[in-house]
Amino acid sequence: MSKLTMGERLLLFFRDHSKQATEGGSKLKFQTEHSISKEKETESIWTKDGMRNTVSDGSNTASISAYAYRDDDGTLGVLGTLEELFDNNKRVEIWEVDLDSENAGNYNATYFQGYFTSFERTAGDSAVEVSIEYAIDGKGVKGTDLLTVEQLGAINSLQYEYQTIKALGTPSGV
Repeated sequence: MSKLTMGERLLLFFRDHSKQATEGGSKLKFQTEHSISKEKETESIWTKDGMRNTVSDGSNTASISAYAYRDDDGTLGVLGTLEELFDNNKRVEIWEVDLDSENAGNYNATYFQGYFTSFERTAGDSAVEVSIEYAIDGKGVKGTDLLTVEQLGAINSLQYEYQTIKALGTPSGV
């Protein structure tokens, strides 16, 4: 049976490419949406037998939207790191992970390398919004990946635990 893929089940993880040996990818909290666009270049050539088209790779990009936030320690967390990577023209790794694809702890993921090309912060009368554009090198690579306990915790970090309806100080059976 076919099942729709829900956008909230496709998450992005990020890492500074130069920190592959020391850091895992980090999830951006409060992400509202992202899109990955792939384009091809075509060229039409006239021949005596009619038009013929050739196709070559074009530009591939990702657009990311999120709400700005501060971590518990007051820092801008992953969002601050992404802005720093943009400011310093650093190569960035991105994984798009499909949470519905879990198989023995592994998840389908698409891996990209590239650079942030724009970083926009919009402050209106409600939550501050951030829009980021990313230029993808190549096409991206599909694979499977195992998420760490910390990465899985980041997925569920905004969910609270069930609490009993009775007062916590009430004796059992009352």
